Amino acid sequence: MISAHDSVTVSTAQRLAFALKNLKSSDSPYSIVANINGDPTTEIAFNWFTNEGVTDGRVEIVEGIVKTPEEFAKPLVSVKAKVIHVKDLNYCAKSNGLLELAGLQNNTKMDFESNKANVKGLKPEKLYSYRVGKEASWSDIGTFRTAGKNLSVSFIYTTDPQANNDGMFNISQTTTHAAQEMYPDVDFWLHCGDLIESSGPNNSEWEWEQFFMTQQDIFLKNSFAPVMGNHDKSPNHNFAYHFNTDSTAFDYELSANPGSVYSFVYGNALFFALSFEDYMIPGYLDAMSKWMHKEVEAYPEVKWKIAYYHKTIYTGSASHQDDNDGKIVRDVIAPLFDSLKIDLALQGHDHVYEVIGPVKNKKLVPGAVIGQTRVASDSRENLTGLKGGIFNVKEGTLYFLNNSSGRKKYEPRTKEQMKGDEARLGVNNYFSLFTGRFGQTGRPTFSNVSVSRDNIHIKTYEILDDMNPSLFDEFQIVK
Repeated sequence: MISAHDSVTVSTAQRLAFALKNLKSSDSPYSIVANINGDPTTEIAFNWFTNEGVTDGRVEIVEGIVKTPEEFAKPLVSVKAKVIHVKDLNYCAKSNGLLELAGLQNNTKMDFESNKANVKGLKPEKLYSYRVGKEASWSDIGTFRTAGKNLSVSFIYTTDPQANNDGMFNISQTTTHAAQEMYPDVDFWLHCGDLIESSGPNNSEWEWEQFFMTQQDIFLKNSFAPVMGNHDKSPNHNFAYHFNTDSTAFDYELSANPGSVYSFVYGNALFFALSFEDYMIPGYLDAMSKWMHKEVEAYPEVKWKIAYYHKTIYTGSASHQDDNDGKIVRDVIAPLFDSLKIDLALQGHDHVYEVIGPVKNKKLVPGAVIGQTRVASDSRENLTGLKGGIFNVKEGTLYFLNNSSGRKKYEPRTKEQMKGDEARLGVNNYFSLFTGRFGQTGRPTFSNVSVSRDNIHIKTYEILDDMNPSLFDEFQIVK
């Protein structure tokens, strides 16, 4: 298997030359991912692609860390994959660049096989090794750890790499490899959408391949919990074919995107993975509300409730603050978060750094923020002149966006710019909601989120020009 970290270069030609020296069987699995699906103490789900006609694959699991194929001679678990034939995926788009080196025309259609395998009955808090494929065509060996009774949990949060060419994929993989190197032992990775750039009927399966290939070593070490962004939405359903998230809990008769809304409990937190992409379907947001209420009632013992999704409910982005769909969703979802007492909302879409709240009834909860550092304000990099702090979410929700892990960035709106749009947006004193750092440096970012019994601790890093991470902001959430 080609090491993603080694094989990513600034040139498709270089990558193809490297790949030719490391060719594997055309039956080999690729775009391999382990997803949280169900109870992470005893269950996990796998997804991978194979070329057209390559079926009869399975996942094999053994306990502990193993390094050789021979150690799978008597696997603890062997589950045959459900194979879905994926017909006529649009393989590449004009924006992808140098694909003509491989003799491909834009909008070339290709067929694939999507392989899904769900595993149950594992032991809590155990380390396992796995491989996917079949005889003579096995993947590299991956590892995962089931959740335990420990109430603490740590995860990596990224969003919006949104790459469509070699240079952009190199930026996003540099970000995620820096996160992996700094935090190799997190429990899972969480993603707030726009995994790729090209959307619609002529989107690019090549971009999905690159998303996985440039980070395959990371996916083989971490379970992944994504949500769908607007750029991930396509009538080709790439998101559903590439992930094996729960597609049974939510009523997907109201959505064309199964697996885009699901939940799970990890440690002392209930996580809601949400999609607002189908907000205009009659009854969709109401169904989401009823489902979330049911989930909260089912887990009264958890302390923290964390929602994550793509399109922002509150934002200061000049590109999207005045979007009409944002207002429609906010008018339904913000009161829902208030009623369910959602503690933390992790956002995507707006490619800017912003700490907002705690908010309730579209207003800032008074006296809920202490311990901040005041620094020089800046019209771009930090409009509030604030960093850090302790945010008490007992009476409201903290909304957080950590910018984006890729190259594409948006600009923050000033207080004066927000003021002129408040009446239409239905939010008074909008700028006052920005209680932490707020701005844009233009650098890619990632966050480590640690959830314990007492607090949620978030550290965000930006990737400097020398490709090294630097602490950008750090704050705590208490209740």
